[in-house]
Amino acid sequence: MVRLVRRVPVPGWIRRSARSWLDAHYVRRVDHKNDIRDSLWEIKVVARELAELRAEVERLNARVAKIAPAAEAAPDQARMARWDDAHRLAVETASAMDRILQNEVLLWQAVDRVESAAAGDAGREAARDGIR
Repeated sequence: MVRLVRRVPVPGWIRRSARSWLDAHYVRRVDHKNDIRDSLWEIKVVARELAELRAEVERLNARVAKIAPAAEAAPDQARMARWDDAHRLAVETASAMDRILQNEVLLWQAVDRVESAAAGDAGREAARDGIR
């Protein structure tokens, strides 16, 4: 099959506009290769970081395995009593703070009602005097 190609002179402004349109709508091969190279580099970096994290997890698991037999021993009664006392104090403190916050909310609601009543009285007086 024979292909006949004819070259036609095209003005420079048309050629430039066509190239700029193509560049805007399509990725050039060089840019595509650079993107692929950057993506592969990022993948390698992530793979190295993942390997480091796995090694760190293995080190931590080994440390936990060393500590675990010592932690399995039951704590003594004095330590248990201190923990129970600390828990009781924490619960009492939390309930006291809850009551304080509820009282503060009630106080501010009362202040808002007093202010709105005072503003309502001032508005009624101004309306009575013909001022708005």
